[in-house]
Formats: sequence, C-alpha cells, structure tokens
Amino acid sequence: MTGSTPASGLRVSDAERDAVAAELAEHLRVGRLELDEFDERVGRAIGARTRGDLDRLLADLPRALPPPPPAPARRPGPPFLLLAILIFAAGTAILGGLSHAPATWGHGDWHQHAVWPFWLLWWLVPLAILAARRLRSSRR
Repeated sequence: MTGSTPASGLRVSDAERDAVAAELAEHLRVGRLELDEFDERVGRAIGARTRGDLDRLLADLPRALPPPPPAPARRPGPPFLLLAILIFAAGTAILGGLSHAPATWGHGDWHQHAVWPFWLLWWLVPLAILAARRLRSSRR
C-alpha cells in the first residue's frame, strides 16, 4: 500500500457510496463521462468497501466545490449619518443656549462659566461615533 493514506483504508457507508454515484451522475450530465464509463464506475461505487476504492473512481475528475458559507446576517439599525446628524444638531442647540445663558445670569462673561470647552469637545462627538462604528465593523 505504498502512497496510500490511513483514511483510504476506512470502510465506507451506503450514504458515501450514494454521494459518489451522484457526483458521477453530475460528471455524466456535463459530458465528462460517457454512458458506458458512468455505468462501470457506478457499479464499482456500489461495490466499494473502502474510502480508497471510492477515491480511485473520482481521481481523474474535478471535485465539486463545497457551497460557500452563508453571509453573516446584519442586524438592521438606524442609518449612521442620520443618527449622527440628529445627535450633533441637538447638542449644538443645547450648547448654543448655554453659551448665551451667562449674559442673562447677570455675569456677562461666558468664559467664567466654562461653557467654551464643551463647544470644543462637542466637535469630537461625531468623530468618536464614527471611530467606534468603524472599529465595530472591522471586528465582524
């Protein structure tokens, strides 16, 4: 048994014999086998006892590729751009109101109330959302 693998000596089931017969039928359908050669190979497949017996019947024929795995399901969610715009617009309105509120508080100088750092930070919110979304999509 030179050149054989340990798996070639394993005994086969009826289901494996039927699978090889079905594969041979497909090769007959596309014209790789003549009818008499198909009949001979199917007869040998029915009488096959080991994996090696079945492998020899398909050795000179291209093997069928397994079907590709299904695409991962995406869960639906709100469109990213719409969500980012709504969050940004709401935050801008709130911070805009806060930046003008100190003048009505009677202090006059809005820098004293430290609202301006929030304006700076607020511009980072859409960037943080975008970065988190890209990070999450790259991990899928």
